[in-house]
Amino acid sequence: MRLRTILLGGLGVGVVVVIAAVVVLSSMDFGKYKGLLVERVEQATGRKLAIAGNLKLSLFPVPGLTVKEVSFANADWGSRPEMAKLGELSAHVELLPLIFGGKLDITGLLLKDVDLLLETDGKGHGNWEFGALAPAQTGSPAEAAAQRTSAFEMPSFDNIQLQNVLVAYRDGRTGKTTTATLTELSTSGSFSGPMQVKAAAIVQGIPVRTTVTVGALATLTSRGQPYPIQAEIDVAGAMVTLNGSASDPLAGRGLNGKVTADGPDLAAVGALIGASLPAKPYHLAATLSGDAGRTIVLKALQGSLGASAFSGEATIVLSGPRPKVVATLNAPRVDLTEFRMAKPGAKPTDDDHVFSPAPLPLEALRAADADVTLSVGALKTERLTLQNLTAHVTLDDRDLRIRPFGVDLAGSHVTGGIELSGRQAPATLALDLDGKQVDVGKLLALVSGQNLLEATGDVAVAVRGAGDSVHAIATSLDGTSSLVVGRGVIKSRYADLIGADVFREAFAWAQGRKNTRLNCLVSHFDIQKGIATSRGMLMDTDAVSMLGEGTVDLGSERLDIELTPRPKDASLLNLATPIDIGGTFEHPTVQPNKAAVAKQVAVGVASVLNPLIVVGSLVLDNTGGRNKNPCVAALEGGKSSAKQNEGGVSGAVKDLGRAIDRIFK
Repeated sequence: MRLRTILLGGLGVGVVVVIAAVVVLSSMDFGKYKGLLVERVEQATGRKLAIAGNLKLSLFPVPGLTVKEVSFANADWGSRPEMAKLGELSAHVELLPLIFGGKLDITGLLLKDVDLLLETDGKGHGNWEFGALAPAQTGSPAEAAAQRTSAFEMPSFDNIQLQNVLVAYRDGRTGKTTTATLTELSTSGSFSGPMQVKAAAIVQGIPVRTTVTVGALATLTSRGQPYPIQAEIDVAGAMVTLNGSASDPLAGRGLNGKVTADGPDLAAVGALIGASLPAKPYHLAATLSGDAGRTIVLKALQGSLGASAFSGEATIVLSGPRPKVVATLNAPRVDLTEFRMAKPGAKPTDDDHVFSPAPLPLEALRAADADVTLSVGALKTERLTLQNLTAHVTLDDRDLRIRPFGVDLAGSHVTGGIELSGRQAPATLALDLDGKQVDVGKLLALVSGQNLLEATGDVAVAVRGAGDSVHAIATSLDGTSSLVVGRGVIKSRYADLIGADVFREAFAWAQGRKNTRLNCLVSHFDIQKGIATSRGMLMDTDAVSMLGEGTVDLGSERLDIELTPRPKDASLLNLATPIDIGGTFEHPTVQPNKAAVAKQVAVGVASVLNPLIVVGSLVLDNTGGRNKNPCVAALEGGKSSAKQNEGGVSGAVKDLGRAIDRIFK
């Protein structure tokens, strides 16, 4: 009886003490602690914390603390006074573990109406960097990391909810702002077991839904074992999945897993990131390993976009001044026609330029560096398909080089290099092309859709220019272009292309002919400040020899070429009419030169020996060697003792201008 009384008395005293504590705690004004909290935060961060609302304590059904109208100051250079504003924060904790064990066990956490601004200044410094939180580091980086981990004890979370959270990121260098609204976030699971996080957000006006499953939060800071991470992100119709682990998830170290991305429309993703992308289905998959902020390695990389596909491997280096991509990629097929992105409301016009005056996206050269070895089986463009393309592409601080590259074009292998540098204004371009025995007829058919010629030849182009658009670069070009074609056939279809009336008037000497045998064709242009001037243009067929001269203005895209035909039958000389090729690249014109007829043809031209007849005979009789082009041999003087050709285009066009002058003067 006495023991029962003691127990009841002790219990009564305990109840009274608890009730008294509840009454005391409930009646306390926690608002007086706001000043202490503000002071501690400012000491730790160097920023001011303002709490306009009251601190309120609730004990039932679970002890909790609520605070409202909180703001945290931005950096001195920030675009607005506050870095973060919080409408309400409510936290519920287990009281006994806190009293007896000193461990913080949060059974519920609610954040509402959060406005967070993350931004950088012009030098890339973030407003989330607090100088006061960066103590001097002692020991090795590994020891410092271990010290940070041992000093940090993760509180227990069982239920977290975030509502109406606005996050904005402003790039101080570009002034561009990206916004995202987290409409809802909730967690399920326990602190000691797997936890699932579900979130819904609006990013740049596009809905995003995410489900993430992670390991026990109790092991989040543990070392020596992989921490599992699974994620599914549904954004802009795309499904992105991640299945893997991290040895140090808080630091983003020891990442290992597989990532995939699939979607029906890449243009929707482009709207999310502010880029214009093609509206085609896409797929991407790779195994991922490495450390965030340092190096990420992608193996078994596979991707597709519409009819295009690629595979390979890549390494992304993130520790330098710019991200750098080092990759080896193989693509059986790339269809560039699917990458064409029409601007809304844009309509083609008759005065569109071949060389676009639109500014080149040179700013894109600042985004990253690259070293990519590329191999493409078939590259489809608007007018032709290139085969077996190989290229070494490097990008180093706005200096883009595609050198060397090679491609099978019109039955031959073309090699060369391209260099585009955006380090200075205006940008500079260098282009070199060299093709041996190119099927000129097939190339002409691919470009024009007309089967006009059967012939092969050597092509060489070497040009340099500067400008911030293709048109500006073309206007400034300096360099040379050369074409040396051997024997072939000119199709009668050529007459239909020119026009029946023009053909009858300008080519009266060729009436009744079908296909014409081509003996040779040589063309050489010198280019200065966007003006290409003919330094040698000669074509010889079984019926006529033809000399060409004139200019091509790459800036205005206008043609000014005169072709002077001379039939090899002297009785037809009075029918030979010079031909003017004019107009623009988009709308060329071909017509007889009436003035030349009056001045040159009518005044007894048939009474003199046509020098081109001599050229024709030299062409047909040339025995200058198997590699000697007949037109080149003729233009070099027609001497049987002419030295052997050096081979290729460089030898074929050497002193071509002087040779033509010697023949026709």
